Amino acid sequence: MKIKTQHPRRRALGLAITLAGVALGQAQQVPVDERTLSNGMKLLMIERHHSPAIAGGWVARVGSVNERPGITGIAHLFEHMMFKGTPTIGTSDAKRDTEIIEQQEVVRDAMRREESKMRLALRRGEIDDMAKPENKTKRYRELEAEFKELIAAQREVLVKNEFDRIYTTAGASGMNAFTSNDMTGYFITVPSNKLELWAWMESERLLRPVFREFYAERDVVFEERRMRTESTPLGKFQESLEAMFWESHPYSWPVIGWPSDIPAISKAQADEFYALHYAPQNITLILVGDFKADEAAKLCERYFERIPRGKRNPPEVVTEEMPQIAEKRMNAEAEANP
Repeated sequence: MKIKTQHPRRRALGLAITLAGVALGQAQQVPVDERTLSNGMKLLMIERHHSPAIAGGWVARVGSVNERPGITGIAHLFEHMMFKGTPTIGTSDAKRDTEIIEQQEVVRDAMRREESKMRLALRRGEIDDMAKPENKTKRYRELEAEFKELIAAQREVLVKNEFDRIYTTAGASGMNAFTSNDMTGYFITVPSNKLELWAWMESERLLRPVFREFYAERDVVFEERRMRTESTPLGKFQESLEAMFWESHPYSWPVIGWPSDIPAISKAQADEFYALHYAPQNITLILVGDFKADEAAKLCERYFERIPRGKRNPPEVVTEEMPQIAEKRMNAEAEANP
């Protein structure tokens, strides 16, 4: 059996296929209008006037391959956080919302110090699971209660799902996102007369994202992992197989992240990761549909050039897979329906 050196779970989503196809534009003879904004952001456009709609999206050249041990899963976490809004979207009181987020981070810093103590106890064999209530330190339980109070306070000023509601009210559909080993993409279809709305919404969340409800969303990702990986007959075995197959390359860890890493990711780490990998020079905009390229380009320049170029480029992934020098074999059994 010939094994391809490509991750087997890369998603073939509609717009993602278009994005990949654009890279092969000459071979497929796709009439791509390619431009570069002043901040380094790429813009790819394909006019299609068959229906009054535009598929709009953008891709950040960052995936699980850009992570490191300790923060695996952080690239996928942004697939959730990028829909939480901005200072003007997602809250009824931006000032109060910011104050609460800052207070939450103070509490979470203290919680992480307690988690370090609990992790040390786990490694010494004094406890068997950090998540069990009886294994948490007294101070940690006090901090948990304090954090819950801050969550309740923030809910009073949250405007849930406002990002989605603005788009839906304007007639948009199919808003979604995906994360792979090598890229993260966000896409939606809007009526052709709502292209400016798309440009404002997408540039706004890139320019001024607010990662509110960060820890609640992190827990959602952890539960997603339980459901998709740990609760399926072959989920764990697939991860083990890939970890065995890839000896040195970052493809060895799962896109969704290791179970010990996800709960340990901090908002500060997410902020740092975002600033580096979501800089304009690492992003490509894609428009396919009913528009005129020159007019669309002017809109993109007006809105997306507001975003300053990143101070530095993301580091290149230099680790290559080692040559396979021996046979590897994995035998596993799982209970499953016929």
